[in-house]
Amino acid sequence: MKWGGVLIALVVGAGIGYYAGNSIGYNKGMDAGVAEEKAAGQARKKEVEKEAAKAVNPFEQAVKNPLENVTSNPFENLQVNPFK
Repeated sequence: MKWGGVLIALVVGAGIGYYAGNSIGYNKGMDAGVAEEKAAGQARKKEVEKEAAKAVNPFEQAVKNPLENVTSNPFENLQVNPFK
């Protein structure tokens, strides 16, 4: 009878310990890990936004018109009146 009581106490204690550890410790660690990963993601997002803002617009530094030396006129041989 003595060993039966000890065995029951061990099983009950292990069950309570498992429940307390699973509900308190594991979830807090999981929540902390998720919060840390979200914060790291936000930091990476801000860095990418800063780098994108630093990118130079290629049209701002255009000092020369690319069509400046074009001599052909696309409307030169255009016939507007179909009866001529």
